[in-house]
Amino acid sequence: MIAEKVEKISYINVSPINSPREIPNLEGYKKANSLNGIKIITQTDIDGTLQYASTLQRARAPLLVHKSYDETPQRFINCLHPGSYVRPHMHVASNQWELKCWLSGDLIALLFDNEGRVKNKIIMNENNVRIVEIPPFCYHSIMAVEKGAYLEIRNGRFQPATDKIYSSWSPEENSALAEQYYKRYLTAEVGDLLTV
Repeated sequence: MIAEKVEKISYINVSPINSPREIPNLEGYKKANSLNGIKIITQTDIDGTLQYASTLQRARAPLLVHKSYDETPQRFINCLHPGSYVRPHMHVASNQWELKCWLSGDLIALLFDNEGRVKNKIIMNENNVRIVEIPPFCYHSIMAVEKGAYLEIRNGRFQPATDKIYSSWSPEENSALAEQYYKRYLTAEVGDLLTV
């Protein structure tokens, strides 16, 4: 139990990255509490971020542990709702893995081959997988079957120009095809080809 007062966090409307080169303003994101220099995130913080995410078009919002995009590793809790479309992408910096640690809800991580075929479908919830580490050069996405949160750790700095490569076979976020494509995630099985 934390005996000292932990500062409450306010929410600011943040627009998503519109192009691979645009850097979102960290000031707009919710951040971990600080207690004598120790970073703390409570269930109330996660619940508040989930509530905030429900008001956004993307239906997801991060709760940052890192203070800047230059910190290594990058650490944040991603809070998302059903309908949040995370476009399949891969990280191409050498040795840049991505670790996802389940915290709440029912989530599905999909890993794809280079043509858009599902290689792995990983169910993440309290009765299944809790941690997934995705290697570099592996197309992947994550979705919420019910609202949830996971801790993401990436062993590299956030560099918008080179951070990730989106698959050519999937629609852009907020495009006319994105909602239809996302619905295919729900029933996708290993071996299914998920291309536009």
